[in-house]
Amino acid sequence: MFEFTYPWVFLLVILPLIINRLPLYYYSSRAALRVSFKEDIDAVNGASREISGISRASRFQKILMWIVFLLVLTALAKPLYIGEPLRKEISQREVLISVDLSGSMATKDFKDRNGTLINRLDAVKMVLDDFFKQREGEKIGLILFGNAAFVQAPFSQDLNALKHLLSELKVGMAGPQTAIGDSIGLAVKMFQDSNVTDRMLIVMSDGDDTGSKVPPLTAAKLAAKHDVNIFTIAMGDPKNAGEHPIDTETLKEIAALTDGKFYYAWNSEELADIYKQIDKLKPKEVKEITHRPKFDLFRYPLMLVLLLLLGYGFILYWQSRKEEV
Repeated sequence: MFEFTYPWVFLLVILPLIINRLPLYYYSSRAALRVSFKEDIDAVNGASREISGISRASRFQKILMWIVFLLVLTALAKPLYIGEPLRKEISQREVLISVDLSGSMATKDFKDRNGTLINRLDAVKMVLDDFFKQREGEKIGLILFGNAAFVQAPFSQDLNALKHLLSELKVGMAGPQTAIGDSIGLAVKMFQDSNVTDRMLIVMSDGDDTGSKVPPLTAAKLAAKHDVNIFTIAMGDPKNAGEHPIDTETLKEIAALTDGKFYYAWNSEELADIYKQIDKLKPKEVKEITHRPKFDLFRYPLMLVLLLLLGYGFILYWQSRKEEV
């Protein structure tokens, strides 16, 4: 589709016609020199061919100047080519996923789709991979925590990059302890730097807080003040809890303080079902905007003007050389 930004420029096409109508002559009284009528006749007869050539050249020049003038007007009108509509989804919500990387996440009490025993962290990776597919278009970030909390991936709509970063997680890479409170505090800080008002944090842990500088409930109250909904997921079989059993009561309170929800995942199926429930409670929220790209074309009529003038200049040069010969 083509359009002109300034179509009114074409009204100037009548300008040469108006100028041509203006009186460009004036009267003056001078002494006239009389010559014989015969000399005039002879001059006319002798120069008839020359006058005919000049007349043809004059007509060609007028046509050329009109073409150049119209092309210049076309360039001034700023022609545009408008491309096909491009649609883009703008996220209306930001989702942070906080993953526990303490040593107990290496416990193999979950199963993959083939029924093979896998550790808790691998189960998280498997379920999150499916969860990401359902959140296409939303901004998702990733936090990991152990002795402290760290940002593994800032908010991004590039879910392929997020999957790659998720796949690199290793048990114990953040330390052996469990800093749930610090991970919530870090999440609040990340949300503060964004303009989105719908904020969701998913915290997954298989133990109790053993290394936070900020108590989990204090961090949860801070999150509530910043309108962050926290969904907490306790993972693993309580029989395999080991030295630090799962603190389900704290996880429940965190969810209650922030208008979120608490879940318990004993196995991979339950973990996958939890994410489906979260997906229903907080469905993907994106806004679609449409944009039609515009491409300026004014340079093309100007290039044509340049070619015409160069061509005409070459013709004049060739004619002058021909006359000299």
